[in-house]
Amino acid sequence: MQVAEKVVLVTGASMGIGRAIAHALVKRGAKVAFAARSLDLLEAEVAKAGPNALAVRLDVTSATSVAQAMAAVERRFGRLDVVVNNAGSGGPLKRWEELEPDALRAMFDVHVLGSERVMRAAVPLLRRGGGGALVNFASTLGYVAMPGTSAYNAAKAAIIMLSQTVRQELAGDGIDVRVFSPPHTSTESGRSMPLNLPKIFEPDWVAAQFVKFLEGKKAEALPGGNGALLFVQRLSPALAQRIMNGIGFKALENVARLLPGAH
Repeated sequence: MQVAEKVVLVTGASMGIGRAIAHALVKRGAKVAFAARSLDLLEAEVAKAGPNALAVRLDVTSATSVAQAMAAVERRFGRLDVVVNNAGSGGPLKRWEELEPDALRAMFDVHVLGSERVMRAAVPLLRRGGGGALVNFASTLGYVAMPGTSAYNAAKAAIIMLSQTVRQELAGDGIDVRVFSPPHTSTESGRSMPLNLPKIFEPDWVAAQFVKFLEGKKAEALPGGNGALLFVQRLSPALAQRIMNGIGFKALENVARLLPGAH
């Protein structure tokens, strides 16, 4: 898919990866709806992006908000071609037993149900335009578990399976459901996790990888070395799990050392 002249809705576009992707798509000639809860931040970004950008308030936890955002996009651009379901957060780095009772519910409400609300509202617009693409954001942690991130792991795994299933169901309508799993990125959420990984990626680099993915034909992408871990997981699940255990338990130790009151 060539993105030039396509109408794209990007959720979570007020900061981080979503903001970088939205700007990258505008530069490639797309008409982009920058969507998030904070309209002030979005309007500042749209002022930088130019006339092919639109600021749309969208709270993925509210079906009413999602419907209003879709209507605003259709009024401005007349159609919708691509949805980028990027909105979400990493959540706390804690053992499962230490999480607040509603932590898992809250994570699913944003990541899984939030993505599903956006998909459900977008599909009629995509059908009217003859098809398009829904891109849901997952993570390596949806494929291989990491201690300390149980709620996030579970939500991302659910997104992957939801996407893979709906991809089959909507293929006949010309709607391509895809999954993009960014690497650990230098965002506010990413920097708050003391994972001690050998490399942390910049949002602009991730955005460039996303545009390449969107213009390509792959159904799923794990840039920045994440694909190598998935390859290991397929060859030797036990080895992949040992790698993630090492990262996760070390991160939990770092949290306990840096924030002793957090446990």
